[in-house]
Amino acid sequence: MSIKHLAVSLCVLVLLGCSEQVGSEAPQNGPKSAYRSIAVVVPRHYDAWVDTLIFESRSEDIGWRAPIGIITCCWREPSGKHAEWQAMPELVLLKWFSFAEQQSYEALIHLKNADEIEEKMKEIAPFESFGEIAEYPRDALVFGLAPGGTVVVWIMNRGENAIEVGRYEATEIETHPEHYREITERYNRDSRDYIEKHGIPIDGW
Repeated sequence: MSIKHLAVSLCVLVLLGCSEQVGSEAPQNGPKSAYRSIAVVVPRHYDAWVDTLIFESRSEDIGWRAPIGIITCCWREPSGKHAEWQAMPELVLLKWFSFAEQQSYEALIHLKNADEIEEKMKEIAPFESFGEIAEYPRDALVFGLAPGGTVVVWIMNRGENAIEVGRYEATEIETHPEHYREITERYNRDSRDYIEKHGIPIDGW
């Protein structure tokens, strides 16, 4: 076989391989999209630093860690920091530091109805976008971290069609504010006036 024929054959094989791979992938947009995401959010002016975020899916026998770091918004929106989706998690370990409270929290969340939640995420939840109705599933699993250690879990694609699927209370753990001194200084410059005026609402989440 000549070099020219060999090169053509290799190109054909590569193209066939690519077409098979693309054809086997589920769509990433539209009503039948297979796309899923996990987000962590906080209320505005109540920034947090997520030290630990670990997921475990017992049904898929898989566990993974997500690097999150600082979160600055936005309550009941799928627009916070995003973690990788590998499977529907049944267990979630969250540890975070609240800048407004100068307090660390830990929550071990057991999503007992994980299968039901995953099925609900596949349901179409229409929303208006640029004057037209868009039809997408609720593809985001969102964990909201509130002052006082409340964790609210939603599924949504927009805030207006969020469904609350769980509510949990974290516990206070040993805190080392000195580890976050530099970020706390920046946070105070941006939000301390608001906190002093409105206070820290521990209830109502």
